[in-house]
Order: sequence, then structure tokens, then C-alpha cells
Amino acid sequence: MQDSRWSQLKDNLLHRGWTWRDDTLYAPHETMWFKTSVENPNFSNFRDRMSIAAEATEVYAEQNVDQMHLHDDLVSLVEALDDMLQN
Repeated sequence: MQDSRWSQLKDNLLHRGWTWRDDTLYAPHETMWFKTSVENPNFSNFRDRMSIAAEATEVYAEQNVDQMHLHDDLVSLVEALDDMLQN
């Protein structure tokens, strides 16, 4: 059975401009996408990894529009995960 928090994360991301098509969530700038198919996800670990990636891309965001888009998408994912994990 799929973890019910996927639904909450999906709603949080859709509210932040992500899109849902073909059973896949796509970031607003389409720099990343993923399926919500893991049955027992470790959302806290996922949040930590995405936070590290967001921090790493921040340095290059001002220099390159593609990096800026990736950074923005990562930040929106981390924020959505934070919201879901706090509830």
C-alpha cells in the first residue's frame, strides 16, 4: 500500500506550481520529475538530500539561468516536504 503522505506532498507541490501527468510530478521549470510509487519512503531523508542539492545549486543560480531554475525547483520541493513533515 502506498504511503498516504504522498498525496499530501503531491497537493503541496501542485500548489507550488508543479504539474501532474502520466503518474509523474514535474517541477515548474521541468528540471526534475519523479513518481510517487515508493511504498515506504523516507521523506525526512529525501528532504535532507534535496536540501543539500538546493544549497549546492545556490552558488551557481545567479550565473546561469538553468541553475537558477533547478535551484528554484529544488527549493519548492524542500518547502513542500517541510510542510508535509510538520503535519
